[in-house]
Amino acid sequence: MHKIAAPLLSIVVTGLLISTLAVSVNGAALNVGLGGQYKSITEAVNAAQPGDTITISAGTYTENVIVTKSVTIKAASPGSTVVTAADPSKDVFLVQAKNVRVEGLTITGATSASAVHVDHSSACVVTGLSAHGNDRAVYLDGATNCEVSSSNLANNGYGVYCDNASNNTISSSIATGEQGNGKALGDGIYMYYSDANTITHTNLSANHVFGISLFHSSGNTITNNSILSNQDIGVRLRESNNNTLTVNTVSGNVNLGILSITETADQIYLNNFINQPTPMSVVPENSLNSPQQLFYTFGGAIHHGYMGNYFSDYKGSDANGKGIGSPASVYGDKYPLVQPFEKYTNIGVTNAATTTTASTASTQPSNLTSAAAQTSTPGFGVEGAFLAIALIASVLAYSRARRH
Repeated sequence: MHKIAAPLLSIVVTGLLISTLAVSVNGAALNVGLGGQYKSITEAVNAAQPGDTITISAGTYTENVIVTKSVTIKAASPGSTVVTAADPSKDVFLVQAKNVRVEGLTITGATSASAVHVDHSSACVVTGLSAHGNDRAVYLDGATNCEVSSSNLANNGYGVYCDNASNNTISSSIATGEQGNGKALGDGIYMYYSDANTITHTNLSANHVFGISLFHSSGNTITNNSILSNQDIGVRLRESNNNTLTVNTVSGNVNLGILSITETADQIYLNNFINQPTPMSVVPENSLNSPQQLFYTFGGAIHHGYMGNYFSDYKGSDANGKGIGSPASVYGDKYPLVQPFEKYTNIGVTNAATTTTASTASTQPSNLTSAAAQTSTPGFGVEGAFLAIALIASVLAYSRARRH
């Protein structure tokens, strides 16, 4: 009997071990402020273990916080938790660990630093942030595979500053009214040697100089953004190649909509240039139309062809009713749209009317860009690893019992 009981006991023990470890994996809850265990965010971060969640009660906290653990730091009530820099020359949150999440906080006072500085870390999330009065609202410094989303980053020196940052996503945010710091320009987003990032559904308007500026930055996707009334240029591309700009509205920027300097292989199509003095200055090595012919619905009919951009000052005509004007625009667009891009639906490389693989109808053809919708694939996970270990241990125990 004892030979059979041994593996059963092993199974029970390992099951209990899994349950205990699962609690650790999910993390503990730490509370800061009224009714919490900790008076300051720094105290809670120092006490936390990787995987813990730190919740901050409503109130104002004056701190500079260094985060070296994979934790979540969030407001108990977004909009009512304010963190201001104790030392304005230091970052309010300096993130030096991967898988850190900062959520729902109002951050201010880093007049010579950043509200959130992600320092050579990966897989971090900054979301629901309200940051103002900082030199940089979010600083992605050597950061990879991070997310900045659903945040109001208005009225700083820069909204998002990317330095050697790659494969990050900036989405559904506001980066307006950025004024620089007295020594440098002010941009909604500035990218320096930063590649393969995605900027989508973000308002990059009314900034001191540029809506978004790319310098030595390649392979980025800029899609579904509003780039309006910046004090100089909407989009500046400088020595930045192979970037894609689609489904953006560019309007009212003082000097230029898009400035391209010595670039090659940038794709600029399906954008609206509305009431934009001088929509673009683009070198011939870049393309102002889709890289391939597309199916699309316009005026109730399905068409197929190359698609360019919409210019509100375009003087050509649409003789065949396909929605593509003739002649080419004065800016070099060979396939100018005669209506704003919202009037063209079911855009895709296959015909949506005859195949189920085509993109679904949309008032904005954001389906053209892979970055507009990010998906994740569930992995094996820590819990799965523990379960596998437990099963292996049980099998070995049973095998030993049989041998005896």
